Amino acid sequence: MPRYFFDFQDTGVSASDPEGTECKDLEEAKREAVVALLEMTAELPRGYVHRELTITVRDEDGRNLVQAVITFEVRVLD
Repeated sequence: MPRYFFDFQDTGVSASDPEGTECKDLEEAKREAVVALLEMTAELPRGYVHRELTITVRDEDGRNLVQAVITFEVRVLD
């Protein structure tokens, strides 16, 4: 099975995935990225008014294949 790497970025702070995860194909890797973002969003500390979480999926050759992004923003309306 191919190995995909899930690099994470949180409002400008980055972390590379050094180990990767085996997935049967790119579709499974995309689903894994979305699930991971949803789980991270649920764990955000309270009090933030803006947050952007990104997972970039890359292959074993280092090519970026997919990027999943969640933007969280609280707006006070007049």
